[in-house]
Amino acid sequence: MEINIIRLRTVLDDREDEIIKDNDAFIDAINDELFSDDLLLVEDSLHAAFDIYFIETGGSETQFLKHFDNLKAPVVLLSNGKNNSLPASLEIKTYCSLHDIPAVIITGDEKRIAGVLKPLARAILARDSLNGNNLGLVGEPSDWLISSQVSDEDAKNIFGINLIHISMEEFKNEIDKKEMVKIPHLSDFKAKFKDEQVLEGACYIYSALKRLIAKYDLQGLTVRCFDLLGIYKNTACLALAILNEEGITATCEGDVPSMLTMHLVRALTGRSSFQANPSYFNQEKNQVLFAHCTMPLNMTSDYSLTTHFESGLGIGIKGELHLGEVTVCKVFINQKHNLDNCVALQGNIKENLSLQNYCRTQINVEFSQYDLMSILREDFGNHMIICYGDIVDDFYSLISLLNFEVTKTLVK
Repeated sequence: MEINIIRLRTVLDDREDEIIKDNDAFIDAINDELFSDDLLLVEDSLHAAFDIYFIETGGSETQFLKHFDNLKAPVVLLSNGKNNSLPASLEIKTYCSLHDIPAVIITGDEKRIAGVLKPLARAILARDSLNGNNLGLVGEPSDWLISSQVSDEDAKNIFGINLIHISMEEFKNEIDKKEMVKIPHLSDFKAKFKDEQVLEGACYIYSALKRLIAKYDLQGLTVRCFDLLGIYKNTACLALAILNEEGITATCEGDVPSMLTMHLVRALTGRSSFQANPSYFNQEKNQVLFAHCTMPLNMTSDYSLTTHFESGLGIGIKGELHLGEVTVCKVFINQKHNLDNCVALQGNIKENLSLQNYCRTQINVEFSQYDLMSILREDFGNHMIICYGDIVDDFYSLISLLNFEVTKTLVK
């Protein structure tokens, strides 16, 4: 991925060649650090993800104004700390702020600059990829999700996402067609789950969702799944597990913040994530037990098919996850219609569990960097989202872009 670098300088003496040579070496050194992440600073790039303005000297402010009408947020200003580059950058940043355009200054040595550019680049690509996405609400949020409401306006204004409302009646009509699409892993499912009638019903639910996805051009959805228990004695757990594996963001209980969080994670990483209940806090070990009955199949090292925990009906997924580093995160839109209260925590999966009285997939996550009581003080609602790897910096960079508060997390 290319980043278009626009170089601005004003030289009042005969040192221009010297300054250019020195700054060429500076850019080359940054590119050496970016290379491993397939990033590159390129002048006059025609395929760049975004622009970065290299303020090479003082006095470049008036040159910057020539670009003002074509600016795209956030404005990224690069300073090498020489030749009055930094004070000029500060003046430009302030000018942008006065015109309600978020701007960030990146400065320091080449390694640090590359370390800030990497999550910023991933966040900008993710933000742009979200724009215009359609996410479906199949039914309303479950009655117990009293804090997990997101308005259509907030979804559009903050994320650029269209929330598409689909009634449970339309969903049921699709299920009742009993028309089965091609089911991935069907032979494995038959080997793992012996009740053919229940498995067939779960496949009809998956097929119905696939038709709704095609009809409404959905990139993700959330389902008021507990209503299916009374009508069909079945669940959407298996359907959601397959959809997530296929690259369609899919959550249960009509939980819109969880759906949005999972979709952000997919935009940042291209990977699936796990919607789970924080079920038990072990303060002695600084661990949290997370559990739920659906699990993206491509996140598991192995899995078995059992029943849904609360009801004993349908099909629940008991997945075994790979031990190691994860990020636990959640977006939360507060009463001021912003993302100030979002949370992302780095942890490690220590073990898979098989306990009674919890949902089927169960993992213990240890948070060595955080006190559990501080986590409890955060607002994240009923569920949290778990993905492999440490994406904390990327997550907060994206949140900052979406929230138009870039300097909060990118300037450290």
